Amino acid sequence: MKKAKVRSESGMTLLEVVIAMLILSMSLLMLLNMAMVALDANEWSRNATMSTQLVQEKLEQLRTASTPLPGQDTVAEYVRTWTVDSVASHLRHVNITVTWVDMQNQIQMDSLSSLIKTDAS
Repeated sequence: MKKAKVRSESGMTLLEVVIAMLILSMSLLMLLNMAMVALDANEWSRNATMSTQLVQEKLEQLRTASTPLPGQDTVAEYVRTWTVDSVASHLRHVNITVTWVDMQNQIQMDSLSSLIKTDAS
C-alpha cells in the first residue's frame, strides 16, 4: 500500500494577489483624495486668516486716524476696500472688505462693519 504524499502548498493564488493589489490601490487613492482635501483646506485657512488680519489692520488704522477717509489698496493678491460714513458728530460707520481669488478662480470676500469714534466732527 502506497501512502499518498500530501504536498504543502504555501503561497497565494493569482486571484488572491490581484484582489490584494486592488484593495491596496483603492486605499492609496482614498489617501490621495484626503491629501488633496487637506491641501484645499490649508489654502482656504491661509486666505481666511490673511484677509481677517488685513481687515483688522485697516480698522485699527482708521480708528487712529484723525479724519478717516474711504479708499482702496492692494496687499499681495488681496484687494482691500473701505468706506467711511458719518453717522453722528464724532461717530463714523466703517465698512471694510477684502477680496481675493481662490484656487478654483472664484472670488472670495471677507468684510467687517464697525462704528468708530473720531476727533473730527
